This record gives sequence, C-alpha cells and structure tokens, in this order.
Amino acid sequence: MSPDLPSAGLGPELWLFLVRCLGWALVAALAVALLVGLATRTIAGPGPSGDLGAVIRAHGRWFGEPGRSEPRPRRFLRVSFGLLWIIDGLLQAQPRMPAGFMQQVRAQADAGPSWLANVVDPLARAWGRHPVAADAATVWAQVGLGLLLVLGVRGLLARLAAWTAIGWGLVVWVLGEAVGGLFQSGATWLSGAPGAVLVYVLAAGLLLLPWRWWDSGRAQFVARRAGAVWLGVAAVLQALPGEGGWTAAGASERFASGASQTQPPLFAWPIEHLAVLGARHPLVVNGTTVALVAAAAVAVWLSGRTAVLVSALCLSAGTWWLAQDFGVLGGLSTDPNTALPLALMLAAALPAWRASSPERARTPAHPGRPDRLRIAFGAGLASLAVVLTLVVPLVLLGTLPGAADAAALRLDSAGGVHTIPPRVAPIFDLTDQKGRTVSTSSLRGKLVLITFLDAVCSSDCPLIANQLATADRQLGGLADRVKIVAIDTNPVFNKEADVASFTESHGLDSLPNWHFVWGPTDTVQNVLADFGIAVSVPAVGMIEHGEGIYFITPDGREAAFLSDGAGDQLTTAYSRQIRDEIRSLL
Repeated sequence: MSPDLPSAGLGPELWLFLVRCLGWALVAALAVALLVGLATRTIAGPGPSGDLGAVIRAHGRWFGEPGRSEPRPRRFLRVSFGLLWIIDGLLQAQPRMPAGFMQQVRAQADAGPSWLANVVDPLARAWGRHPVAADAATVWAQVGLGLLLVLGVRGLLARLAAWTAIGWGLVVWVLGEAVGGLFQSGATWLSGAPGAVLVYVLAAGLLLLPWRWWDSGRAQFVARRAGAVWLGVAAVLQALPGEGGWTAAGASERFASGASQTQPPLFAWPIEHLAVLGARHPLVVNGTTVALVAAAAVAVWLSGRTAVLVSALCLSAGTWWLAQDFGVLGGLSTDPNTALPLALMLAAALPAWRASSPERARTPAHPGRPDRLRIAFGAGLASLAVVLTLVVPLVLLGTLPGAADAAALRLDSAGGVHTIPPRVAPIFDLTDQKGRTVSTSSLRGKLVLITFLDAVCSSDCPLIANQLATADRQLGGLADRVKIVAIDTNPVFNKEADVASFTESHGLDSLPNWHFVWGPTDTVQNVLADFGIAVSVPAVGMIEHGEGIYFITPDGREAAFLSDGAGDQLTTAYSRQIRDEIRSLL
C-alpha cells in the first residue's frame, strides 16, 4: 500500500516568514524613531522654523492637534475597529490559511457570476504559486492597518488609516468575501450577508467625518441611520425565498454549523436546540428572525434612544453567539462575522456618549526630553504601522508573478518528497513501448523511478512525464544509472501501440532509460494495488487514478515517495526536486 504521508501544512513556514518580515519592519521603525528623536532635540524651546519637532508640535499634522481631545464615541469606534483589523490579521495567520484560504475564495467565486470567477482566478493562480508570501502579505496588511487606526487620532495618519481601510476593505469584500457571499444561496442576516468587511468600510467612512460632527451628535446620527439601513437590507435577505430561510435545511443550517464546532456545553446547548427547532418549524424560526430584524431596522431608523439601540445591540449579540458562533472557530475563519462589528458601530451612536462630560485636553506633563521621547516613540510606531500596511504587502505582492516557490510545491505534493520505510518494492514483469520486457529483476543495480500514467490522458499525466524527463535530462551522465518506469493505469487503452503513441507524442522517445510498461489487465491491476494506486473508470471522461513517484534503490527497496506531481504552475519546481532526490540517493 502507499505510505502514510503527512499533510502539507504550511504553518511553520508562514510563522517564520511573518517573523522575518516583522524584523525588517522593526528595523525600519527604529531608524525612523532615531531620526525623529534627533530632529526634535530642541522641542522644549521655540526651535527654528525648520525644526521637525516644532512643526509637529505647532501643527499636529501627524498625531493630532495638541490641546484638543478626541470625542469619546469616535475614539471608541476607531480603537474598536483597529483591534478588529488586528484580530482579522491574526486569524489570517492560522496554519491552514496558506493552503485553504484561496480554495475557500475560489469556491465562493465559482458559485457566483462568471465575471467574479474571472476576477478571482488570476489572484488564485498567483496565490497558488506563493501561498506563504501571499498569506503573509494579507496578515501584515491587516495587522498594520489595525495599528494605523489605533494610532491615527487625527491628521495625516488618521486620514491615511481611514482611506486605506476603505480601499482594502472593498478589495477584501469583492475578492476575499466574493461580494459578501451575495451570489451564494443562504445569504441572510444569520449568515452575515452582505459581508462583515463592508461594516468595516462604513466605520472607516464615519472616522472621516469632522470632529465637530461627533461633538454635535451628527456623526452618531449617521452611524445610527447606517445601522438601520444595514438591518433593513438584512431583513429583506432573510425573507427572500431564494435564500432558503423558509426551508427546514435553511432554517437550521446556521445553528447546525455552530453546533458542530467544539465548544463548552453552556454555549453549545442553545445552539443545538435551535438547530432542531429550525429543522422542525422553519416557518416559525425564519418568520421570527425576519420580524425581529425588520423591527430593529425601523426602530433604529426612527429613534436614537438608549433602549432602542440597546435592543439592537442585544439582537446583534444574540445573532453573533447563536447563529454565527462568534465567527472565529474552524481554522479558516477570517473575521468574527458581521454581527459584532455592526454592534460596535451602533454602540458608537449611544446617547450616553453625548451625556458624558468632555475630557480635558491632554498636555505634556514634562516639557523637553520626555516630549521628545514620546514623539520619537510615536513616530516609530506610526512608521511601523505604515511599513506593515503598505510597504511589506507591496513588496510581497511584487514577488507573486514569479515562478512557483518551494512552499507551493510542498502544498501541491502533500509535503514534498518523503522518506518511507525501506520495504522491498512490489514485483512485476511487464512490457514497454518497444516490446522489451521490464521486470523487477532486470532493473536491479539501477535507481528506479516508478510512476503511474494513463496512455490517453491529456491533463496531469503529460505534466508528470514532462517533469520526469526534464529531471532526467538535467542529470547528465548520472542518467545512465537511472531507470524511469511508468505503469499504464488505463484498463482499456493498455496495448503497446497506446504507450508507444504517448511516448512519441510527448517527446519521450529520445530518453533511452524511459519505459512505459503495459500488460494484461488483471496483472497490471494487481501491481497497481501492491503500490497502493487506485483506479476508477467513469462512464464518461478520462479514468481517475492515484498519482505519485516512487524512488526505488538499486537493491530493489523503496526509499522515498513524491505524491501527486501534476501542478501546471510547478513543472520546473517538481523537476528540480526530482533531480535533487535522485542525486541524493545516488
């Protein structure tokens, strides 16, 4: 049977890459902090007009105006969504993300219109060639953006943070969330449609409103109306028959999904009961959900009273727990889902913010040196945020069009070449494309590569053959010590003419050590079974069979195995890995 191979988890590679990127970003931030510290050495005095410290102190272009405190609801909104962006970045650093995230995105895009799939496809191909670098770019873009929002109180830094959040949020909404999942069935209030990141975009837009709007309550009014519109749209989506909420499966799906996650019984118990209730009484469950969300939308639109907003907050909190299961479980979650950020935006509109007394302006406790250190430290943090948000992702994105890297190869081949127990290789006695007998005994004394191809395949098999041929030609004189044996897996096209035609049409007839072998169907099937290769013959289309390459030592024992090996973007990388493994075994 085939060896028990580990999966191609890329968590360690991702984390090492993230640390490396962070190290360079910290070096850049430290350099900026030192330069600003030297430039602000005369900050205690009036300073010349060209002194950077005096410019910062007098105009507050980067860190906000001194003597002016930020309105409390705005600070709450800014810091809350900054922390959410940081959490999203950390979720993107989960071990399964480099391999699984883009598969999830492609599945969502394929369920939508063709234009969406066409937009996502180039990104998916680039991600597949460099999964670690692509995921790292996403991680640092979001962590850096969160840091920018936390630091950007007012001025250029605040505007940069808000506009970057809007731009990046829209990109993620279209590419990462497939337009919030609106083109998939089940796009409802309970599922989080029309997309969590769209709430992030709304929050960033609110941060661009003038401070006087926050002082007067106009900004809270805008936040409340935006929340009401969101709830209204969500109620309509929940009520649409095409989204499946009125069916037993649709009414219970979100609760059943949450109940399947490992969590404390106290959290799971009500979710499990709601899943059962939804399956038995879908009209009641969905009708109640629509009524509650629609009522909240109307109430929040008409009134900004505390009781109304608190009711909407409770509805959001209950949805986040019961239907969205806190949004972060499962290993491939990229955000806490929609209910939480919506609740935070509505919380910024609470009347209690206006009732609270304004804070006094903060002034430096000690002039001179502590001020200089504070500004230098702030400049270092701001530069770190900018580097992580913009510089690091742009540099990493610039590498994506290049040739596939080792991480992509490992991902596609379930972890690359694996050493396997040195058992004796299965015995066979078959015939190659030139009518020559090829047997286990005739191959002794040579390093043998055994693979499994379909003589009439037009997809993966030619790629694997090309990778083997490329590696063989790169060996030079060492190729005389190597034999490449491909076993014909097709039970229908399994004659000498079939394997000879494949050999000739793919330019393999120039390799003296290439043998594409065939034989009686029962005999070949037994050999394939001994190697752990399964074959399935569908009624229509090409046969399906296991893929891989066994490396057999000159004394006839299995030494290593390379699974799959048919990535159309990875031909060069595969041939290099095959060549290197041959050289190491020789």
